[in-house]
Amino acid sequence: MPLRYAPVTNTLCTQTQYPVISIIFRRFTTRTRYFPSISPPKGSLRIDEECDDFLPWLERKAGKEISSVLAIGTSSFGRSLYASHCISEGDCILKIPHSVQMAPDNLPSEISYLLGDKVGSVAKVALLILLEKQLGQVSEWAPYISRLPNAEKMHSTIFWSNDELEMIRPCALYRETLKQKTRIGKDFTTIKEAFDGLHNGFQDITLQEFTYAHGLDFLNHDGTSEAYLLSNELKQHSEVLADRDYAPGDEVDLKHIAVAST
Repeated sequence: MPLRYAPVTNTLCTQTQYPVISIIFRRFTTRTRYFPSISPPKGSLRIDEECDDFLPWLERKAGKEISSVLAIGTSSFGRSLYASHCISEGDCILKIPHSVQMAPDNLPSEISYLLGDKVGSVAKVALLILLEKQLGQVSEWAPYISRLPNAEKMHSTIFWSNDELEMIRPCALYRETLKQKTRIGKDFTTIKEAFDGLHNGFQDITLQEFTYAHGLDFLNHDGTSEAYLLSNELKQHSEVLADRDYAPGDEVDLKHIAVAST
C-alpha cells in the first residue's frame, strides 16, 4: 500500500516528495521531503514470500490492475521491485489509483481540523500510519502496515546513533540529517500540543515511533534511477514509467522524488 504524501502523487512537473511505496500513501507525495538515505549496492533478488499476495490485495482494493510486469522480491539490502516480464524503456510499469494511497486527507476530520497547517503532509501521513497501526487488524490498511519494514531494515541516517553520525560530520549529509531530525522533533511536539488533553491514541506514541513512521519506505530506492513516481491529479492515479529496458528478474529501481503531472 502506498503512502500518498510521498509515495506518489502529483508528480510530473513538480518535484514533490512522498515516500513511495510507501506507495500507498498518496500524498506521501506532494508536499514533502525525503530523508537522507544511502543507496546500497544492488544484490541478487529472490521472491519475498511475505509480500507475495500484496499486489493482488492492492488490486482488489483498487478494483483494477496495478501492474502486470512487476513483482515484489528481496535483495541483499531489503525489499525491492523486480521485473516479472520483459520491460521496455518508457513502458508504464506501475499505476496506482489515489483511492488506494494513504494521504493526509485520510485522517479523521477532527484530527485534520486540530492540525490545520501546523505540520506538513509527511508528518500527517506519519501520524496516520501510527494511528492505523494502533488499530491492528481492524485497520483497512492492515495488509500494508503489517508488511512495513522495521527501522533496522531502513537505510536512512535519521535512524543512526550520534556516534554513527559523527563519522559523516564533514559531509553535507550530516547537516541534512540534523535538519530533518530537528524538523521531525518539532512536528512531534506540535502534534502533541494540538492533541493535549484528548484521548486519541497519539499521547501514547513516542518520538522514536514518530521518527520511524516519518522515515518509512516500503521499498528500496536508487538515487541514480530516472524512474520517477508520477502523479496525475486529472486521472486520479500515480504511475511509474520505466527508465530503461529490463529483463525478467532484473531489479527495478525507483527514485524517491515524485513529480506532478498536469
